Amino acid sequence: MKRTIPAGAVLLLAVSACGPQETTPQLPEGTGAPQATESPGEQASPDNGEGGPGPGPQEGGGAHVLNMYGDENGFDDQNPVDYVATEFTTFSDMEWSEWTEEDARGEGELSGTWCMDQECQNEPYEVAVELGDPVDVNGTAYFSTYTVTEYDDDMSPEVRQALEDADDGRLSLPNTE
Repeated sequence: MKRTIPAGAVLLLAVSACGPQETTPQLPEGTGAPQATESPGEQASPDNGEGGPGPGPQEGGGAHVLNMYGDENGFDDQNPVDYVATEFTTFSDMEWSEWTEEDARGEGELSGTWCMDQECQNEPYEVAVELGDPVDVNGTAYFSTYTVTEYDDDMSPEVRQALEDADDGRLSLPNTE
């Protein structure tokens, strides 16, 4: 009997440790992704939950994007360095030369599920991109499309078509309330 009680306590402790836990991804500074804050379960983002801007490089004018970098639900972002635009397409090491209410222009690296057979996750394509066609979602303007304006020389016509077929230049948008 003495062995049954400690074994049961260990089993109960192990099962309770498997329950739902909230975690905040720890990502590098300056990625435009949410960072852990002092309060557990909260994340820094442009919207601090009270309708006002939060800390970080997202402050300023211009439309937003829904960035899913490090957060499958996505978060409002502006001028992201690393930008998971859709479930298929990711922009990384982005440098934005323009970011307004109407459009944004930048250069960086492009990869996605559509080019995995070319190992683009290891060698992303260098591109110039323009975001546009802002739409209002719950009172906030979000870019809804992207256009690659300059392609990497290594990006074959077949790979370009695979990109087009993957998401047709459409960006992910937040759900309406």
